[in-house]
Amino acid sequence: MRTTVAIVGAGPAGLVVAHLLRRADIDFVLLERRPRTALSAHPKAGLIEHRTVRLLEAAGIAGPVLEFAAENGRCEFRTTDGSTVLDYATITGNRPHYVYPQHLLVDRLCASLDSGGAAIRYGHEVSGARQDDDGATLAVTDDSGGSYDIDCDVAVGCDGARSAVAAAMTGTRTNEWCLPARWLVVTGAAAPLENHTIYAAHPNGFAGHMRRGADHTRYYLEVAATDNLSDWPPARIRDELTIRLGAGSRLADVRFEDAYLLDLRTRVIEPMQDGRLFLAGDAAHLITPAGGKGMNLAIQDAVELASGVIERFGPRRDGARLAAYSATRLPAVWRAEAFSSWFLHILLASLRDGDEPSYAVPGGFARGIRNGWISAMQTDPLLTNWFSHAYAGVDPD
Repeated sequence: MRTTVAIVGAGPAGLVVAHLLRRADIDFVLLERRPRTALSAHPKAGLIEHRTVRLLEAAGIAGPVLEFAAENGRCEFRTTDGSTVLDYATITGNRPHYVYPQHLLVDRLCASLDSGGAAIRYGHEVSGARQDDDGATLAVTDDSGGSYDIDCDVAVGCDGARSAVAAAMTGTRTNEWCLPARWLVVTGAAAPLENHTIYAAHPNGFAGHMRRGADHTRYYLEVAATDNLSDWPPARIRDELTIRLGAGSRLADVRFEDAYLLDLRTRVIEPMQDGRLFLAGDAAHLITPAGGKGMNLAIQDAVELASGVIERFGPRRDGARLAAYSATRLPAVWRAEAFSSWFLHILLASLRDGDEPSYAVPGGFARGIRNGWISAMQTDPLLTNWFSHAYAGVDPD
């Protein structure tokens, strides 16, 4: 088979690229290893930045395909000394986050492409890629076990951390950093405790509360790097969330589901392109959930990459933007990684500084530093302004 663009992976990045290429009448095939029903089965990330929504509006996706209505404009920091609520939407000029769970976003984008007859092949896994001066070739296995090749002018890897496209690149460097902690991620089948995000910096460890809709809430618990899921039965999850969030009896009847452990690791591949091969989203960079940047970076990558592909293979036949894709995106990626890393040092109890045994040590220096940052965000208007803009994804006026 021959096509202009082969897209690997039907996550947010791959689906946005597909939408933009279809709109521009650029020939493409989208390959996704999972069946269609598996793509929208589990709640995942859910905060969409202001700048991301503006990009999707300009691309003709926000509005016609995705409706962004549920806003989140405040976040609360809780410590054992008290709590403070930061109204970052007001600080940034009424520019909130939008709550749109990733599995619902993916489902809506897939439905729109499917209804328009887009060339999406669910249950088709890319096992390898190669390239030469004339293009790229992907080796594909379908859901019946058959195999075939797809020849294309360019291949776009949006296939996550174990990307087959990334594995075929030879002119790139991988930068990685793993933190000595894990987060237990679990969905509560109940309305959120509050109508905003909660970050609890407790001596037992971090706990997070993220809205995902009227009847589902996503929770995070910092756990030991050596813990397994078997160490965290529902009763223990409930007890620890109650303690760290100060929830009283409000979690007593909540059913917890879809629990899994998340290693806090980061990775950036430089450059994000190699000849005919291009990467977007998690295939190009991993980021921790701190600050909700992952899905936003993926969508922002996709819009820029698709724009470059359209200029190269559309009527303009100008390859300058596509050639500059990585140089355009990497500064924004590194800014997001820097913000996420800084934010983690405020939230986590298990990071160590020098000989400091743990943030959880009563009166410990590093624990005091963490609480000092939170206090500064209450009293320092310059820090509050910077955090609000960086967190919400708003470029300062």
